[in-house]
Amino acid sequence: MFWITGILGLALGLSPFAMGFANHGIALRASLVLGVMVVAVSLIGLASKPMDKRWEYWALGLFGLTTFIAPFIFGYARHAQSLWAGLFVGAALMLASLWASQTPPEMSAHH
Repeated sequence: MFWITGILGLALGLSPFAMGFANHGIALRASLVLGVMVVAVSLIGLASKPMDKRWEYWALGLFGLTTFIAPFIFGYARHAQSLWAGLFVGAALMLASLWASQTPPEMSAHH
């Protein structure tokens, strides 16, 4: 699971440049900061023991929720590209976190 969330974090961090909203200050900063945080937690999750991953699931779920609502809170929801990037990555992070937190440890040992 953590390699998937790492890719999502990377996509979030690169989305302002790839989707053309790098000139929208707060959208750029939110995407970069949240993307770096998601990648960092994903790397920690990949490096830790399978039984020690409970906090990473919660953190990634919280980052997903934050990413999902950030366009509305910070006022850049009117920019379609940044809105859809936030909604898609945020929802994907929340779903991945929920799925991983419900998977028995013996099945999730190879995330």
